[in-house]
Amino acid sequence: MENNPIQEVTFDGETYSIENLTPRAIESFNTLFKGQQKLNDLAIEVRLAQAGISGLSQDLRNILKEDKIKPTVKVEEEKE
Repeated sequence: MENNPIQEVTFDGETYSIENLTPRAIESFNTLFKGQQKLNDLAIEVRLAQAGISGLSQDLRNILKEDKIKPTVKVEEEKE
């Protein structure tokens, strides 16, 4: 695989040449990219956790059904 360094970056619809960026602009781009990557990783973790919770909820439904556990029926008293 060829090692092609990044020549340009796009931000807010504008393209910037890497060679024209100052060190602080490069640092800021790097921080932004790393933050976006972290956010994407967290989104994947949330999806995995949601799938786990969904599976656990289905397991609980099956247990309640198999063990023939019925929900409690609430009887409300009539107010005078």
